[in-house]
Amino acid sequence: MPENIYFLQSYAMRHGIKTLLTLFTLITLAGCARIFPGSSKTYTVGFYNLEKLYDAQANAKNMDYTPDGAMKWNSIRYEQKLKNLSQAISTIGGKNGPAILGVTEVESNKVLQDLLNTPPLKKKKYRFIHFESGDPLGLDVAMIYDPKVFKPSYQKIIHIDYPQRNFEGKGILQVKGELAGEYVILYINHWPPNYGNVRRGERNRRAAAATLRKQIDADLKQDPDASILVIGDFDEEPKSAILQQVLKANGRPNPQYKTELFNTFYINYVQGLGSFHKRGDFKMLDQVLVSKGLLNREGLEYVMGSAQIHDPEFMKYTFGKYKNTPRTTYNGTTYIGGYSDHFPVYIKLQKVK
Repeated sequence: MPENIYFLQSYAMRHGIKTLLTLFTLITLAGCARIFPGSSKTYTVGFYNLEKLYDAQANAKNMDYTPDGAMKWNSIRYEQKLKNLSQAISTIGGKNGPAILGVTEVESNKVLQDLLNTPPLKKKKYRFIHFESGDPLGLDVAMIYDPKVFKPSYQKIIHIDYPQRNFEGKGILQVKGELAGEYVILYINHWPPNYGNVRRGERNRRAAAATLRKQIDADLKQDPDASILVIGDFDEEPKSAILQQVLKANGRPNPQYKTELFNTFYINYVQGLGSFHKRGDFKMLDQVLVSKGLLNREGLEYVMGSAQIHDPEFMKYTFGKYKNTPRTTYNGTTYIGGYSDHFPVYIKLQKVK
């Protein structure tokens, strides 16, 4: 008991009493969700940064990833990358794999189709939604889905007016449809990193958050109980001002605050966990946010406490200074033959009668 009190005191000093109270609420609700699961049938919704999924053909935007380029990227390495990624994706959320998976850093329709044609994924008959963007590296966001449980009815790219001059970047993929017979709205994101300039990167991400918030406000004006899922690599951690103040996403699960988004990975963040490793520290950059319409309701709802980082041993470095971190495709220009520099993340949804 004294050890628990010491932990709570230390935690409050480090993160603040409001964050401590949020953590306590989340743990309590997660415990209740395990006691009262509501339904045995669940649906996995996740996100995975695939880390520069280029094919081995000439690419005007990134000549490094070609057979003659700095990375010596060829068909053998490309096929191994596809094999690795399909192994990772097929195991997200359990043996059935994800119902919906947002992805980023994909070059084209071709690489997505090649990925879905790999044996672990082909048998699921996954489909994808993808639009080309003006990303400086020629990499886009996309969505993979199981057509047996998700029926898309509308999709578009929401363009972002970035403040950085002559920078277009990725847009936000909006997909509407029915998941297990329930209408949902999804937003797949990959906000710009700093590209060597922290202040400029923050301005670009603030513009992305403001653009997305405006769209969500329109959704909620039309239906205050709309089922909205915002997934992606935000290049911001859950406690950032951009996520909490601009996007209005936080760790407060109270459904009375209808305009806020609930960050399902807030508790993972305050526990020191992360999906991306840099300079000896894990960062919680990949997240799934849900509208309050997916909390404590009949129909489709978020399974409290189900937010997980998918980090099985086969996706990690097993020894050395990078032990237990994502096993990457490259370390600098040295070919490692791994998966990605990010772990996938996912949540579970269930239907409550």
